Amino acid sequence: MGEPASETPSPLINLFRERASTLPEWLRGHTARVVTEGRRLAQLHELDSTRVQAAAWGHDLYRAHSPDALLRAAAEFAIDPTVEERTAPILLHGPIAAAQAARDWGVTDAEVLESIRWHTTGRGGMSDVAIGVFVADKIEPNKVADDPGLVPIRALANHDLQAAFAALLDRRIAQQLAQGTVLHPASVEARNAARLRLIERED
Repeated sequence: MGEPASETPSPLINLFRERASTLPEWLRGHTARVVTEGRRLAQLHELDSTRVQAAAWGHDLYRAHSPDALLRAAAEFAIDPTVEERTAPILLHGPIAAAQAARDWGVTDAEVLESIRWHTTGRGGMSDVAIGVFVADKIEPNKVADDPGLVPIRALANHDLQAAFAALLDRRIAQQLAQGTVLHPASVEARNAARLRLIERED
C-alpha cells in the first residue's frame, strides 16, 4: 500500500515514518491508514496535524513483537508492567514505543509521546491530539469493514470527536466484560473522564 503524503513536511513525521517502513506489510498498511484517518480528523477538528501524523506513524512500532519480547523490552526501558499488562503484554506496545522515542530518538514532544503511549487503553485527561490518534486507530477503514458496529462511531467522529472517543471506550469495555477479560484501569479512567467531559459540556 502506498504511503499517505504528509501535508506539512516535518522531521518528526519523517522520523517515525522511516521507522514504520520496517514493519511487516500488514502492519505498514494499518499504520498508513491510521495516518490518513488521523490527518482527516485533524482537519475536521482543528487538531495539530503534524503531531497527529507523527504519533500515527509511531503508534504501532512494537505491535508485531511477541509477548515475551514485549516484556523484555519493558524491562529494558524501565517500564514496570501492571498486572493487567503482564496478563496481556500486547498492552505494552504503545508505552515501549513512546519510551524508545524519548530515550533513543530524542523525541520530546509531550503530546506525540502521550498519543503513542496511550493509544491502546486511553487514560483520563488525554489531549485532543491523543484522542484524535486513539480514534483514528480504531476507525480506520479496514477495521470498520471488518466490524460493522464501528460504522456509527466513525460517522459520529466526523462531527463530535469527544463523543466518538467515549463511544469507543464504552464499546471496548462492554466487549471485555462480555468476554470475562480483565479491564485495564487506565481504560476505565479514560471512559469515566470522557463521559464526564460530555456531561460538563451539556451543562
